[in-house]
Amino acid sequence: MPRIRLAYWHAGHSPGDEVDVTDDALRDLQRDGRVAEVLEEPQSDAPVAEAADPPQPDPAVEPAPVGPAVEADAEPSAETPGRRRR
Repeated sequence: MPRIRLAYWHAGHSPGDEVDVTDDALRDLQRDGRVAEVLEEPQSDAPVAEAADPPQPDPAVEPAPVGPAVEADAEPSAETPGRRRR
């Protein structure tokens, strides 16, 4: 069983308390952000394989402009159909 230091209240224990929890409870508490520190890692029966190369983020790609660029103050051309004024 892993031993952790709590960041928030849990099961009657105040923040900063060191408690033993199950593997499932550790996963849930870490997901909720309630673990300040894991003091003793859980003992696993299977060896953990380490990744040779960590995944790299994709380079940022700017989206291509869509359609022709139109200025906001530009007058519509005579070729452009539009609504008639009354």
